[in-house]
Amino acid sequence: MLSNIERAATRIHRLVGAAKGFTHMDRAPALEDVELSRGIADTVALLEGKARSKSIAITLSVHEDLPPIRGFTAEINQIWMNLIDNAIDASPSQGQVTVTAVLEGPDVIVTVLDHGLGIPPDLRESIFDPFFTTKPVGEGTGLGLDIARRVVLWHDGDITVDSRPGRTEFRVRLPVAGAA
Repeated sequence: MLSNIERAATRIHRLVGAAKGFTHMDRAPALEDVELSRGIADTVALLEGKARSKSIAITLSVHEDLPPIRGFTAEINQIWMNLIDNAIDASPSQGQVTVTAVLEGPDVIVTVLDHGLGIPPDLRESIFDPFFTTKPVGEGTGLGLDIARRVVLWHDGDITVDSRPGRTEFRVRLPVAGAA
């Protein structure tokens, strides 16, 4: 019983730390160097329970020497929350979501990949529109991808999607801090 209590306390401590790091609720919003690896890891920790409830594995592969980007941490973390949450929703039970982050020239590239049904070609033009959702009524607001796109653009980056049945990949490009 003591071992169970210790595991639960450790998990709670980790979740509180992830929530605090994700929201940056202990700091005033300010332009700063954003460590993407920590923000992505915190986001995955916050969504682990949802993924586990669907028996979905999340694989995280972040380049170990990933340089920071310049931005607003809480807003940047909102990108990962929306993309990873959507990938979990799109994945079938027993599925896999893969999140990668690598340095590519003067940019950091983050991809979120799922193996769900894909986005039908006739809907791809609309997925970043405010209030557009492919989820059933009551399950989505249609704001997640709009918010992600706006935050990416505010940070001088871009976001693209490549989708077909069985494979949807969102790709976010953000410039490294100090890159011009």
